[in-house]
Amino acid sequence: MLVPSLVLKHAAHRAERPCTGYPIVALVAAALLGLGLAAVHVAAQERGKSKVPVLDKITSSAMHQAFSGTVQSFDEKHNTLNVSAVEGGVTETFPLKKSTYAYTPDGTRIKVNDLAPGTSVIVYYDLHQDHRTVSRIEILAHESKKQAPHS
Repeated sequence: MLVPSLVLKHAAHRAERPCTGYPIVALVAAALLGLGLAAVHVAAQERGKSKVPVLDKITSSAMHQAFSGTVQSFDEKHNTLNVSAVEGGVTETFPLKKSTYAYTPDGTRIKVNDLAPGTSVIVYYDLHQDHRTVSRIEILAHESKKQAPHS
């Protein structure tokens, strides 16, 4: 029995001379630290994977834009606002939601159908593919549909 005699010699040698290497506590702490860092690394990779955008999301994201001009007309039947550009004379048509309002320079909210032709406005909208969604209309120079008679 060669193995038990080696074990006894090793045990006797250790009993004579105390361990001068790393204590077991330090080895366990190092192992736990390594496992903890590995877990943090895996968690970071998991989070990173979920935040990587898909190509479709990049190319089809909404773009915030603004168009300034003068009101030409408002079509109540189709709920669209026609605005001609300040420069170039191009008329743009903006589809509106029923909940879309216009805001005067002092911040007062008015209905879009109260905008008179010739009113200077800025139309803020989001462009998603070929579809426009108006988010806000700001009046630069307010002209009311209901004007007082000249005296």
